[in-house]
Amino acid sequence: MARHNDGRHLFDIVAPEVKAETFQRGVKREYENAEYLIRQGDKANGIHIITSGIVESLYETEMGRSLILATWEVGDFVGGPYVFGDHQHAWAARALGTVEALHLDHDSLRAFVSERSPFALALIECLGFKGDRYSKLAQTLATHTTTERLALLLSELARNATPSVDGFVRVGAIKQAKLAHMIGATRQAVGIALQKLEESGAIIVEPTSIVVLAPDDRKNPSRDPVSTK
Repeated sequence: MARHNDGRHLFDIVAPEVKAETFQRGVKREYENAEYLIRQGDKANGIHIITSGIVESLYETEMGRSLILATWEVGDFVGGPYVFGDHQHAWAARALGTVEALHLDHDSLRAFVSERSPFALALIECLGFKGDRYSKLAQTLATHTTTERLALLLSELARNATPSVDGFVRVGAIKQAKLAHMIGATRQAVGIALQKLEESGAIIVEPTSIVVLAPDDRKNPSRDPVSTK
C-alpha cells in the first residue's frame, strides 16, 4: 500500500530516478540491534537514510537518563537538524532491531544538493516535517499530563499498526520503563496512567499487547476483543 505523502519520507517525495541516484551516491551500512547510527556529542557528518528497519532518536542527560524523542522508519533520515554545518549531534540515533541505512557524508550531500534541485527541495520538506514533529513534542511535554502523553503515544503507535484478525488494533507489549523514556515520565507514573486509560475504556492491556480502542468500540460493549480470542 502506498503511503500518504506528508513530507516525511524522502523517497516518497523524489522521483524514481533521483532515488536511484541517491543509492549511487550513498554508502550502504548495516546496524545491529541497539547499535548507534549517530552518538550524541559526536561530530556530525551528513545524514543516514533508513532503507530497512526502525531507528529511535533519543536525548541522554548527564545523569544517565534518556528520553525517546521519536522513532523513524524506512524513508526517514537521521543526522539533523544541521545537515551541512560542522557541529556536534544534539541527540543520538539508535537501531531498534536490524537496520540498513544509506549514508551521505557532508561532501556527498553538498554536491547532491547543489547539482539536483529536486533532492534539495525534498530534503527541505523533510526537515520541515522533523521540525514540526519536535515542536509538537515540546508542546506535549510542557502542556499535557502523563496520562495524556501516554494516550497520544499509543494512538500514534496504533496509527501505524496493522489491525488483528478480529479487527482490533494492537500495539506490541512495551515495558513500562521504555514507555517512561518515550514520554518523559517515571515508570510508576506510566503504570498509573495505563490503569487510568484502561479504566476509561481507551485501552485493554493484554499479556502480550495493548488494544487501542477506537471511540466507536468504546461505546459498543459487544465489540470486546477479549471475547473474540
